[in-house]
Amino acid sequence: MIDTETSGIDPFENDLLSIAFIPTSPQIPSIEIHVKYSKIVWNKFAKENFKKFESTWINESISPADACDEIEKYLSRYYPSKNVIPIGHNISFDLSFIRKLAHRGKRDHIEGLSHRSIDTHTLLYILHMENLVPKWATTSTGAFEYFNISVDNAARHTAKGDAQATKVLFQKILQMFHQITHKDNSL
Repeated sequence: MIDTETSGIDPFENDLLSIAFIPTSPQIPSIEIHVKYSKIVWNKFAKENFKKFESTWINESISPADACDEIEKYLSRYYPSKNVIPIGHNISFDLSFIRKLAHRGKRDHIEGLSHRSIDTHTLLYILHMENLVPKWATTSTGAFEYFNISVDNAARHTAKGDAQATKVLFQKILQMFHQITHKDNSL
C-alpha cells in the first residue's frame, strides 16, 4: 500500500510531504519518508492536518533527491528485480505527487515502482455497480466506516495511518471479490 500526505490537492502547486509504503506481506517492513522543501504552498485543510505530524516532519524530513534515493533503496532491497505495483485509495492522486517528487529528485521516475497500479476506489466502485456496497462507501472515510476499519484520529490523514487502513480495506475488498467469484463458479 502507498499513501501520501501533501500540502494540497494540486500537484502543480503543492508538494508531497510524506509517503508511506505498507507491504501486503507481513515479512517486509514498512517505511515512511518525510520530504523537505524550502518553500511550501499550502491549502487550508493540508496546513491544519500537517499539525498531526509536523514535529516528526521537522526532525526527519530529507531533500526530494534523498527521498527518491531512500524509496529506490527500499524497493530494490525488498523487491529485487521487480517493479512494485502501487496499491492505494485514489492511487492516481498519490502517483501524480510521486512523479513530481521524482522530477524534483532529478529523475524521470522512481526506479522499482511500476507505472501500473491498483486502486481501491475503483474496486469499491465496481462493487457498488454490482449493488454490493453503497455509493457512500467508495470514499476512504466511507469505506473505513462500512468495513469497520478503525483508524485512530491522530493517524487519520497521515501517510502511514491511511496506508495501514487501506491495506486492511484492500484485504476486505479481495475477500468480497473471492466470495463473488466462488459463488459464481458454483452455479
